[in-house]
Amino acid sequence: MTPNDQSSHPSDADLGYTIGKFAAINKISARMLRHYDKIGLFKPQTVLANGYRFYASTQIPTISLIKKYQACGFTLAEISQLLGASDAAIQQLAQAKQRQLAQQDVQQDQAGELLATLLGDAPASLPSDDAVSVTQQPERHLVCEPAADEADIDTAFARLYHTLASIPVQPAGLALLLCDPDAATTAYRVAVPCAFNTTPAALTRDTLPAGTYLSTLHFGSYDNIAMAYDRLVQYAQQHHQRLTTPFIERYFLDQTFAASSHDYITEISVQITP
Repeated sequence: MTPNDQSSHPSDADLGYTIGKFAAINKISARMLRHYDKIGLFKPQTVLANGYRFYASTQIPTISLIKKYQACGFTLAEISQLLGASDAAIQQLAQAKQRQLAQQDVQQDQAGELLATLLGDAPASLPSDDAVSVTQQPERHLVCEPAADEADIDTAFARLYHTLASIPVQPAGLALLLCDPDAATTAYRVAVPCAFNTTPAALTRDTLPAGTYLSTLHFGSYDNIAMAYDRLVQYAQQHHQRLTTPFIERYFLDQTFAASSHDYITEISVQITP
């Protein structure tokens, strides 16, 4: 199907991800995706006559690469050159950026790590676990804090833990991020499991229902975590199952305990119904 061709009236599921869903699972704003489209850096796979944009699973690696290049300090114009460039050209551009950062005396650990990857000097990546498991999960009681957008997630976690410490209430499990691409307002809520009989006024409570969940693991930084989301979506479609959002990110190992984003381990799960 070509852009602006609506002759067959395909469903949204056939077209792929709406711009809102694609933005949510990739932790990038829809406004930025529209900007990328406008400047020709990254275009949706399909644009309907009414202007609706749709993105494909196969585009997730490209948007992940754009985010990695941005973390290295490359401008959008430089990223446009990097996309589709030869390995030799990428190394030349990476070396030039490395010299620029050194001249500016900028201490950017993450940028240095990612640049080393581009230059082939980084350690081998952690294994990619493509497995999807089906499990029965019990009911889980959470306290939550909304995050205005993807840039506010870390701040929202800080607010939530500060509130818990001031009450005080002890978390009863690992930190979670609830990601609902279909939400009418905010797509993200940070949360921690807590066990108490009554909810203090300072906290917002939610419950994850008992039921059947799909789960998969993501290793490494969050730049390409959307691939794990897409893995669950594709599995559910292949097995004729319906996803009941939110998606749940559970952080087994994150920046709190890991010295490098290379070591992060994240579980992504979502409830399903036949």
